Formats: sequence, structure tokens, C-alpha cells
Amino acid sequence: MGGAAARRNGRKHRDGVSWMVTFVDLVSLLLAFFVLMFSMTTPDAPQWESFTASLRSAFSSENPTRARQSLMPETIKSEDPGLGFDLGYLQQLLRAELARDALLRDAKVAAKGGRLVVSMASDVFFRPGSAALLPSGEGAMFNLAVALSQLDNRIDIVGHTDPRPFVSPTAAFTSNWDLSLARAFSVAEALRKFGYDKPVEVRGAADGKFGEIDPSLDQEERYRQARRVDLVIYKERDRR
Repeated sequence: MGGAAARRNGRKHRDGVSWMVTFVDLVSLLLAFFVLMFSMTTPDAPQWESFTASLRSAFSSENPTRARQSLMPETIKSEDPGLGFDLGYLQQLLRAELARDALLRDAKVAAKGGRLVVSMASDVFFRPGSAALLPSGEGAMFNLAVALSQLDNRIDIVGHTDPRPFVSPTAAFTSNWDLSLARAFSVAEALRKFGYDKPVEVRGAADGKFGEIDPSLDQEERYRQARRVDLVIYKERDRR
């Protein structure tokens, strides 16, 4: 009795295994069939081009979101929690980044009194007597905002003018000081618009720093360099 029961149980067990093997074979054949059918199909060319184009856009360095994340190196860290990026290294980085933009490549980056000063000519961004940013300057302000957003350093924005008297009674500004302040504010607003959300101090200096320009230059060149907006970058972190 016991031997017969064991043989029956063994036969039932083998039958169950055989059924499972048959089912697995069937699934394998179906899978192979679908793979074969897929390999014989032709993808829709327009949809495929659209898909690949979206991938290129998403992973391109020209994508604004990725540009904001990758423009400045993430490996530069200050050893002092009270300090921002090292100004010497930052000077080299900013020169390289500004050189990529047609309007910013002529900006001067210089170390002055323990600070880094980025001087941008007003004639490139503003019409004479105006503080409204020219449309051509929008892209430059975006690139500048991208670079500055990676920094922890405290930043001031200072507007300057040449020393010639302000003589236009119909203009929106009554003095060079008003004009210099308004231009600095326009730059600050453009940076904020394009993602630079840290606090800045905005000042107007009119021709107060004109004496610092090389006196060996001819007068018109000195005046041209006087009309500018400076980004003053400090070595300490922004605590405002």
C-alpha cells in the first residue's frame, strides 16, 4: 500500500512539473515571436526625430536649466565658512565665462583692494541718457546671472558715468548720479529676473571714480571707460 501511494504521488508531482515546463516554453515562444515582430517594424521617422531632438536638448550644455547647474565648477569650496570663493581663482573663472558672450567678453575683471571688480561698459547695454536695458543685453544678463548664482560671495552693483554735466532737461533723470543709480538698479533687476536671487547692494557713483581711470588715455576713451556698471565681489560670504 505504502509503495503504491508513493508511486502515485511521484507521478502526480512529475505531471505538475511537466505542466510548468510546458507553460514556460509557451511564454518563451510568445516572447520570441513579439521580439521578432518588433525587429521587423520600421519606426515612425518624424516621431523618432522629435524624440531624439528632445533628448539632445535636455542633455545639451546649451539647455538653460543644465547651464545653471554646470556653468561654474562645484568642486571649489572655501575652507573658511565665513568666506566665499577664492577671488584669485574666481577671477580666472569669470574671465573664461565672460569671454563666451559677445557683449561681456570686453568686460574688465580686476582685483582692487581685496575685492574683485567686473566692469561692464554702459554704452553696450544702454542708450545715451537711458537706464532701460537694451534687448540685445538680455542674453548677456542671463549668462551673468548663471555664473553669479553659483557664488556665495557678497556682491554690490555700482553705476558710474563720465564727468560731463547732465544737460538734458527732457530726460527722465536730473543728474548723472540719478542716471548711474538707475542703471545699476536695471542690472540688478535683470540678474534677479534671470535667477540670481541673492541680496545685493545697489549704488550710484556718477563720476566719483573718474580719477582712477588711466590719465594717459585720450579723453574720449577715458569717458567711455567711465560710463560703466561695476559688479564688486567681496571675499566674504553674503550674510544679508
